[in-house]
Amino acid sequence: MKRALMGILIGLSSGLVISIIFSLIFADGQYHPVSPESTFGDYYFSHFTELQTVMIAALVWACIGITFSLGTYIFTHTDLTIVKTTALHFLTMLLIFFPLAVLAGWFPLKLSALIIFFVIFIVAYIIIWSIIRRRTKRNIAEINYKLGGK
Repeated sequence: MKRALMGILIGLSSGLVISIIFSLIFADGQYHPVSPESTFGDYYFSHFTELQTVMIAALVWACIGITFSLGTYIFTHTDLTIVKTTALHFLTMLLIFFPLAVLAGWFPLKLSALIIFFVIFIVAYIIIWSIIRRRTKRNIAEINYKLGGK
């Protein structure tokens, strides 16, 4: 429960900061919690009030935060090999995160945008996974060193 709550807070904070940055860059002094050029952004702005659009965006950001915070349980609560665990985590995150990113209005549903999304997701995943793997190996080496009394 605590992990899910932290995920919600991180998702809301990250979504808000990212939306403010993109609004500063692209929205000519307006605040857009979602991109009006995206498929769902266009739909939200034409069917809902600004407040409703912000509330939808906040709900999606919270869901994204929960997804990634609870996704770590795949690594800590399975007995699979590291390759199988990583593949399961990657596919789970992608299958849950992709529809949330679409609902968040981050990009239009066009082939070029989808390809860019998948490339960015894969590169970011590899970078984050590599950093965590290196840190974990270093921690294990330190523990083994202390246990060995060296």
